[in-house]
Amino acid sequence: MSTITQINLSKYPKVYNPNHTTPLWVDLYDYFRNPTKVNKAQWNLMCSKRDLGMWVKFKMKAHAGWKVSDVKEYFDIKGSGEKLLENFEEVYTQYEALYAEITEAVDNGDQIELTFID
Repeated sequence: MSTITQINLSKYPKVYNPNHTTPLWVDLYDYFRNPTKVNKAQWNLMCSKRDLGMWVKFKMKAHAGWKVSDVKEYFDIKGSGEKLLENFEEVYTQYEALYAEITEAVDNGDQIELTFID
């Protein structure tokens, strides 16, 4: 019999905001509901980490259609230059921690209950 692991999403405010659903959260939630699909949230995090780094450090676009405003909207971050990169790194760090907590519970055979307790 598996146990239920509660994961408090209030520990990850850059990934989950109960007042505003970001595309990042939608993609992550969809992946965990159906893990046979590609984890679009993780893919976008990896690519955006590379792309924002190039944009901030070298003022270089990843490709002709790339826009920093798309990254800001997807991750619900603000700022420019180094501040934008810092805000993105916070999202990235919190995502990694949440993902690790969820996968640890799944690897233990537990069921997951997502909660939001301040």
